[in-house]
Amino acid sequence: MYVECYDEQGAQAYEKILRYTLQDLKLAKAINGIKIFIEPRDAVFIGVIRLAPPSAPIYLKDMATYKMEDGILKIKIDKEDYTPDLLRELWKKEGRANVAQPDRYRIEVKEPSFNPDDFLVINPYKELKRKVYDAILRIVPEGFRISHNRSERDMVCLLCSDQIIDESWYAKFDEIIEEVRNDVKFRK
Repeated sequence: MYVECYDEQGAQAYEKILRYTLQDLKLAKAINGIKIFIEPRDAVFIGVIRLAPPSAPIYLKDMATYKMEDGILKIKIDKEDYTPDLLRELWKKEGRANVAQPDRYRIEVKEPSFNPDDFLVINPYKELKRKVYDAILRIVPEGFRISHNRSERDMVCLLCSDQIIDESWYAKFDEIIEEVRNDVKFRK
């Protein structure tokens, strides 16, 4: 983790805020590298975060047993921890009217349009990226609503300002992205 700013006290304050934010969102182990660059005189904030590989995805078959019976998919929950996620995904896919939960261990889906053998319940990569965006947006200075996003598969990269971003800052943005992508000193 590295915070770069001409104001040493400002850099230390931002590093502290960043650490608390990562702890609050339980992201410390999910990140392989971070660099934050702040230039308050030009109202520029650059945040680049390299993600660690996420855990394995959770499929329906990983958390429940199921069978088709008279056009109804009957699901018996084996791992209750994932039930809220399963319901959320089923509602998105099939609509609330077609999903019933007779008790806490059973869910029934009328005439499902999906293959239960490969139904994804939790995509940890998507959830990880959502949390990282949440973290970085918490530390972007208030009012910095103009942003440029160059995020990639395993990196979240944001350039933000409260005014039109000068072209010269894009070169600095690219430089920081390459530093974090390739340099071990930005690893936690």
